[in-house]
Amino acid sequence: MKVYPENLTESIEYTIVKEHVAAYAVTPKARQELLDLVPVADFEIIKDELALVNEMLAIYESGRSVPALASADISKPLSLLRIANAMLTAEQFMDLRDLTERYNYLYRFFQNNEELVPLCAALIKGFPPNTEIIDAIDRVFEKNGQVKSNASPALAKIRTQLGKRRAAADRIFYRSMQKYNEQGILGDFRETVHDTRRVLAINAAHKGRVNGIFHGSSSKNSLYFVEPAETIEINNEIAYLVDEERKEIKRILTALTTFVSTYREVLLIFSKSMARLDFLHAKGRYAFAEGAVMPELVNHPHLKLVQAINPVLRYFNKQKGRNVIPLDLELSAATRMIVISGPNAGGKSLTLKTAGLMSMMIQSGLLIPVHPKSKIGVFQHIFGDIGDSQSIENELSTYSSKLEKMKVFLQWADSDTLLLIDEFGSGSDPDLGGAIAQVFLKKLNQYKAFGVVTTHYNGIKALASSLAGVANGSMRFNKETFEPEYVLQSGMPGSSYTFEVATRAGIPKKLVAEAKTILSDQTIKLDSLLVFIQDEKNKLVADRQKMTTRLQELEVIKAKHEKQISRLEEKVSKQANLNEESSEHLRWGKRFEQLVNGYVKIPTAKNKKAVVSRFVKFLNESAGQKLAESETKQKHMSKKKAAHLHEILSEEIKVGDSVKLINSRQPGEVTEIKGEKYTISFGMMKTTVGREKIILANRSV
Repeated sequence: MKVYPENLTESIEYTIVKEHVAAYAVTPKARQELLDLVPVADFEIIKDELALVNEMLAIYESGRSVPALASADISKPLSLLRIANAMLTAEQFMDLRDLTERYNYLYRFFQNNEELVPLCAALIKGFPPNTEIIDAIDRVFEKNGQVKSNASPALAKIRTQLGKRRAAADRIFYRSMQKYNEQGILGDFRETVHDTRRVLAINAAHKGRVNGIFHGSSSKNSLYFVEPAETIEINNEIAYLVDEERKEIKRILTALTTFVSTYREVLLIFSKSMARLDFLHAKGRYAFAEGAVMPELVNHPHLKLVQAINPVLRYFNKQKGRNVIPLDLELSAATRMIVISGPNAGGKSLTLKTAGLMSMMIQSGLLIPVHPKSKIGVFQHIFGDIGDSQSIENELSTYSSKLEKMKVFLQWADSDTLLLIDEFGSGSDPDLGGAIAQVFLKKLNQYKAFGVVTTHYNGIKALASSLAGVANGSMRFNKETFEPEYVLQSGMPGSSYTFEVATRAGIPKKLVAEAKTILSDQTIKLDSLLVFIQDEKNKLVADRQKMTTRLQELEVIKAKHEKQISRLEEKVSKQANLNEESSEHLRWGKRFEQLVNGYVKIPTAKNKKAVVSRFVKFLNESAGQKLAESETKQKHMSKKKAAHLHEILSEEIKVGDSVKLINSRQPGEVTEIKGEKYTISFGMMKTTVGREKIILANRSV
């Protein structure tokens, strides 16, 4: 992917974003890779990388976190493991052990959460944990990095002998010190250590009274340090054993190094895997902190930003206690370029920078803080002319610098290019600079390039309205308060509000009026017309907002009334059923009464038996009728319920819709649709289900 000029990443604050992402990395390698991050133009690479980062984000959204990834730099010990008979230090062995243990824990974490993060789990699934390295190091070292006495039988024997000799040496030295102390020839402090040997501190006046080896004197020669003759022999034995201990430890560590060297490739894989996961983890942590999401990705140039938040602006505004106004902007095949006009400090340049930043972030595998309905494509080139790039060294004027960039744009721009041109046409005579800028705009539009352009020139605004694929846009401005609102309005140019802002700033009205006389009537009328149009559009936007709010209120009232009507209809239906049941009970009751009266009046037992038979037949007939009615009613209800379910399951569901699982009350939002699989976000949790398991949130089964 071509980015021009080289400082464009700095101009749109992409370098600041990389620094913020890198701050979440814990391994030096991942941190450096994030600082060196560059956008790419391969759609498959971008898509795969974003999918991995999105899984890391899912971990934090689910309330979990990735296990500790921190580990020491093991490049030096790995190099030593390639050398025959090399010996690692205790610290290097402990670093390798720490790396292996952390990798093992990380491996188990991702495999245990494979359902949530299948792609991340697959990255290391082919490299299972290793316990042999840890076990081998643990057989030699204590937790504090000291070599264990039982690391070998020889070392255990040497240290046992050392313990005994040191204990004997202590007893001999103590007796010697007591003897000379009683003689009053020791100094204020009676002993010290020199070259690992305990020595007596003898007053200079009595130096000849102690037999032993002289080890030096104090700075003022007031004390002489002497190793007493009684301890020389045993100290020599200790020195010999210490040397034997050193040799045995060297032999043990060399053998351990040889063993661990057989796992060098495994350790290298562990190290690279940790760095790779840390790289993705840092991106996921940044996305979680910024409220970033995965927009819809398309494999062609496209830029639809919905409620986009510039993360750098938010960072600096947060320090000042200010909010960020979300940006809505779309560049598509139908409208590839937008020419934004409006007052200074109204947000034109910020809009342009945000568009470029969002594209660079996505093409660098970074999720962006936008609404999930946003749609981002891939650009092969991102070219920009932002700010004053005048070069003293090359003796280029501001305008010459702009022309140099424009020459590159005209040479390389095509239908896969995103252009970011700030203050188009500026830097020269307004009429002449505006004229040549119009020619450039026509040519760049012929190349089918995409772009965001800002300008104050009316000629460029007028041209934009006449070119197919190019549209005007303006930053909304409050004429009452003379404050920018930082909202992009597509479809119309905007006034620079030059005279209005000057008046608000306290410039005398007389001077403002004089300035107006210098301009042609046509220019003043055009600017006044733009102000009028923008005011009218602002009013329409406000009216539309009021109407939308009122419509929403009416929808609530309508839903409430429909609910009440539904309740009344249900009540009437229940009452009708009750009335029908009462009539039926009354009919059967009369028949029952007739049978009872007949039974009483009939004198003979034979006739009474006939009445009883009719009574039994009557009961069976009644029960059969009720059962048939119940079955018919049940079939009708099941058929009605199935039809209702089929109806609501046939309704279209799109990304961004509020839905719920069947037989559930918890609403969620559709964040992604792949074929018949729908990814639903329930706050911090996400799940993927088939269409047959979800319905719109406002529907019920």
